[in-house]
Amino acid sequence: MKKKQLQNYLDMEMSKVLCELEIKIYQERQDRLNSRIQRYFNSTPLRNVFARYVVYAYIVNEFYTISFVAEELRATRQSISNMVDECEAEGWLQVERSANRVAFKGTETMYEAFVGYLNARKDLAKKVTKGRWNDLTRLADLVENDFTLYKHLSDEPVDIDYHSHPDIVKFQKKDKS
Repeated sequence: MKKKQLQNYLDMEMSKVLCELEIKIYQERQDRLNSRIQRYFNSTPLRNVFARYVVYAYIVNEFYTISFVAEELRATRQSISNMVDECEAEGWLQVERSANRVAFKGTETMYEAFVGYLNARKDLAKKVTKGRWNDLTRLADLVENDFTLYKHLSDEPVDIDYHSHPDIVKFQKKDKS
């Protein structure tokens, strides 16, 4: 099998695993709509990724501004502002307001809800991928690097034998003349 054929095969296998996982993630999100916070953050893709910023801000203990998050998420300031107001009213955000600035981070309630998702997501990944994703990724890296462990190494026999091992004594042919 040629390298390109092997890469195409690995792309196909990785695509299958990724499709299976993302379909199951979608199904799991639909099945886990049993709390107000889950229903809110799973109702749109923007709210879903907004939850990640809110939780991340909680974990790193930093406040993010509406402008910053709007730019990062390629969303309007108004849509982020609406989510901030809605989430603050639910107790999911801690908000700091000043004259020209609104900044926010998640609350412990938000973080605890995310940990519930994290645990469900870990279990799902184990069930669906069964380690195949990691195995395929490692194999794809090896194929991409011509089966060397490191990108900077050559696969030429002379380079493998001598250049990567400075302690090897290089023998030179003696001139028989």
